[in-house]
Amino acid sequence: MSRATATTTAGAAVALTGVLLGSVLLGAWGGDPAPPRPVSDSTSAQLPLRQPTVAVTITARPTPVARPAATTARAPSASARDADLAAWLATAGLPDPGSLDNGYVPWVPPSDVPSSTVAPAPGSDPWTDPVVPTPDPTPGTTPPPTPGGPTADFTISSFNVLGSSHTRGGARGKQSGVTRMAGVVDLLGRHDVDVVGFQELQSDQLRELQRLSPGYDVYPGTRLTPREAENSVAWRSSVWELVRPETFSVPYFDGNRRRMPVVLLRHRATGLTAYFANVHNPADTRRYHGQQRWRDQATAVEVALMNRLTATGIPVFLTGDMNERDSYFCALTSGTSMVAARGGSNGAGGCDAQEPRAVDWVFGSPGVRFSSYDEDRSPLVDRTTDHPVVSTRASIDAGTFPAAATG
Repeated sequence: MSRATATTTAGAAVALTGVLLGSVLLGAWGGDPAPPRPVSDSTSAQLPLRQPTVAVTITARPTPVARPAATTARAPSASARDADLAAWLATAGLPDPGSLDNGYVPWVPPSDVPSSTVAPAPGSDPWTDPVVPTPDPTPGTTPPPTPGGPTADFTISSFNVLGSSHTRGGARGKQSGVTRMAGVVDLLGRHDVDVVGFQELQSDQLRELQRLSPGYDVYPGTRLTPREAENSVAWRSSVWELVRPETFSVPYFDGNRRRMPVVLLRHRATGLTAYFANVHNPADTRRYHGQQRWRDQATAVEVALMNRLTATGIPVFLTGDMNERDSYFCALTSGTSMVAARGGSNGAGGCDAQEPRAVDWVFGSPGVRFSSYDEDRSPLVDRTTDHPVVSTRASIDAGTFPAAATG
């Protein structure tokens, strides 16, 4: 071996000894030694050095396991969607007279109600009659009413109050859900609301509503689970009285079943009855993705229910946060004869939803007269919730709806 080679080898040994000795001393001082560097391809090796002699064990890294290639989820086929829908409709729980567990209470005419207003007669009850779509040659249009008989004028609203869980600790720059209920009650008064379909009315907010505004009756309220109370219908008890409460189920997030309310109310001053249904269809969120399938099925259930109710000849109203704009309007008015309070048409010339800004809706059956439609986006609304407050005047009369006078 040449002198240069020997010198180089000795220098390398000294350098390696210094590095290893430094690691030992650093460990003794409580520091974190640098990780050892591999010196061979074997699973372990020992380096004999001059004093001090340090044993170094090197463990080879395991061979990486190849990951399966990412797959893209395929959208269900049309036949699969149809099968899903058929299965859901078969168990949707459209109101049935035997559903006593849903809160059904047989109606008994109060002593101050004229004897001409009796419970629904056989043959005009949607809970026993088959689903028959109401014939309407021009869906989405309201036929002119037939004058005559008593008329009930009132204000109906769809109101997503923004659940308490969304604003805990000042989230979204808003106060707590309970504190914001003062704004909810204020807005109900400003718009003179007689019937309202709530969404996201969580338990603590429901209790505060009942404390601040005892003049409203609520269904289901506390009669069912807290989650199902979120989508309650409320009505001014001095104007309307409850005839019959029921529920039906729609698919919510990821298809989980959620019961929604439908109530038959009687207008105290005129004796006219009307159905009010309220829904909240699932949105696409950061936590829940791909909910369109479930919104489509929820819409189909709502179409079936609207057809069942309008077939009775009693006026029907639908409120809700549908989490869709044009597409919901076109689907509902294509499958039913319902009309939107905000306007729009769906006939031979195609569907025109008139570019809605909100996902919140109020619909009525043909013959209902809407006026003074409003989407309130005032500063009070902005402090109270993250949705506009939708309200409209509605008018029904016995001439247009003879069944409402005896229903």
